[in-house]
Amino acid sequence: MSLALAPDVTSYRFDRKLLERPGYIERAMVVLTASVLLAGLPVDWFRIRVDVVQEGNLKLVAAWLLLMLLGVLRVIGSLDSLVRIIKLETTIFAFSGLALASLFWSADIGETIRQATILIAIAFYGAYLILRFQLVQIVRMLAVAFAVNAACSFLFVFAFPTYGLAPSGQWIGVFYQKNALGFAATLAMPLLIVAARMTPRARLIFYAAALGHGVLLFFSESKTMYVAGFGSVLLLGVYRLFRGRRTLRGAVMVSLLGSSLFSIAFATANIGVLAKWLDKDVSLTGRVPLWESLVPVVLERVALGHGYRAAFGGYFSPVHEIWIQHNWQPPHAHNALFHIWLELGLVGLVLFLVGFFRAVKRAIHAVNLVPGAIGLWPLAFLSTSLLVSITESGITATEIGWLMYVVAVLAVANWYKNRVILVSPTELEAIERNIDPDDLGLSADVEFVGANVR
Repeated sequence: MSLALAPDVTSYRFDRKLLERPGYIERAMVVLTASVLLAGLPVDWFRIRVDVVQEGNLKLVAAWLLLMLLGVLRVIGSLDSLVRIIKLETTIFAFSGLALASLFWSADIGETIRQATILIAIAFYGAYLILRFQLVQIVRMLAVAFAVNAACSFLFVFAFPTYGLAPSGQWIGVFYQKNALGFAATLAMPLLIVAARMTPRARLIFYAAALGHGVLLFFSESKTMYVAGFGSVLLLGVYRLFRGRRTLRGAVMVSLLGSSLFSIAFATANIGVLAKWLDKDVSLTGRVPLWESLVPVVLERVALGHGYRAAFGGYFSPVHEIWIQHNWQPPHAHNALFHIWLELGLVGLVLFLVGFFRAVKRAIHAVNLVPGAIGLWPLAFLSTSLLVSITESGITATEIGWLMYVVAVLAVANWYKNRVILVSPTELEAIERNIDPDDLGLSADVEFVGANVR
């Protein structure tokens, strides 16, 4: 259980099942679920990726929902505890609820229902993770999924190049296109570095996996992910350098602002270079012209948007004119703010931004007050989320990104509201002695009850 308790533990009533230490089978199921959310079903890796995307892959959706349901059912009986988790950051579940409610005005009702159901399921699965595991355990399990994914991607690149390489030669690994591989590598590198520092027994494996993802990112030639991927690793080092200093907040703000401006400059001021790298016509496929074209579509439904995942649906969708003007047929807005505004309107955009910036504020406090490398990860991940949102559609557009966002936001909200430590002193002592805490058989519940940060 990772819902650390406030000093007045008598005010909480938990189902005893939540106090049971998660076993290896439950942890393996989490790793499997994260892996499927990350890269889909292995059977689809041996198919042409475009065909899988165009078919919609209903069996993958069914697999996602089934795996997440197995986890949620583990805690569904502890309704009071689940409600408290939801209250930690209501904007996550309000955003998900708005996505489902948008079916009533959606331009594509079927797609909205399907994608909104997945969004809600992932939000509750994230709540399950927070209830059952410590944050450091969640990071480790996600790191295992990313490490396995890196190994599989290298295998496909060299052993099955028909599927692991794009027609133009870029690496795509087990993903359907290079930007998906680049996005996965961007999320993976900071996470794996943190996991390595918190897991002595598997330190070399996680560091090697982080390096592997760096290589995958480079050879994917996903130029728009270069800044976010390698920049997020740099920001992780900056946050560690300023940890414990009064200037941390200023360093975070300057770092985020500076890296964001650099990303914008890369995608706009140097749009000619970017277009050349992408082998596209700058007059048709530059992001600035695309964003300009999207403004009238946004203004058609300012408040509530065109429905979750319903804006970009082809020549008969709200962006049909843009598809005619831009012959590369953009599949999304290439900017998270535009994308959310198009789909869920100003209401959805405000909900997301309120939750995001509140989480950043809490994560900054966590860097100073939560010991160990685990205290750095939420802020590092939120920084990565910001960087990928500038030139892509952000973490809400991918299943694994949304899950990691839910976990990071709920974890820092849990610390902030309950004023508790997210990693136990006993676990930190074990790490300093180069012992894997899991080898000690520690119970997170005993270690966390009453832990208070003054």
